[in-house]
Amino acid sequence: GPAPKRQRLAATSGGSGSAAHVPAAAPPSDAEVRAMGVAAAAAALRAHGSVSRVALAACGRLADLCKEEENRQAAADTGALEAIMAALQAHPQDAGVQHYGCWAMGYVCLGNDAAGLARIQRAADAGGIELAVTALQAHPQVAVVQLGGCMAMGSVCSGTDAAALARMQRAADAGGIELAVTALQAHPQ
Repeated sequence: GPAPKRQRLAATSGGSGSAAHVPAAAPPSDAEVRAMGVAAAAAALRAHGSVSRVALAACGRLADLCKEEENRQAAADTGALEAIMAALQAHPQDAGVQHYGCWAMGYVCLGNDAAGLARIQRAADAGGIELAVTALQAHPQVAVVQLGGCMAMGSVCSGTDAAALARMQRAADAGGIELAVTALQAHPQ
């Protein structure tokens, strides 16, 4: 007889099928995420960022990987910035996701060469400044979120390009300066 509907869909669409009809792969384990490279961690975050455990693990992995300068552009090229921001938006009350998401965004955005400035502007255009501010507002007593939020906001506001002043003004308009001062006062260590 004819193939089941799911197989027919996959066959007619180049093998990818429709997300509504083909079951998604199971989320990776934390151990699997910790072993991933940049592209795989970004893909896991894109595919499973709505699962807080995966968002936490993938943002943490991306933060670790993007401490190294050579991984930052690769992360941006694989859509990591947008995936990180989607995770931050999906889990505003999860301090762990906010902590690692802000650090990941901040590390991807480090760099003052043309590529770094493009990553910074891409993050700003995708709402990175406001997401860092939201993390700071949501978790005032969590020192690691305050540090990560300030780092992300500082990274996204940095630069020597003409757009840097506009990014700094956006952070100020969003209350970022006051939140950074409050974070320093609340967590002087």
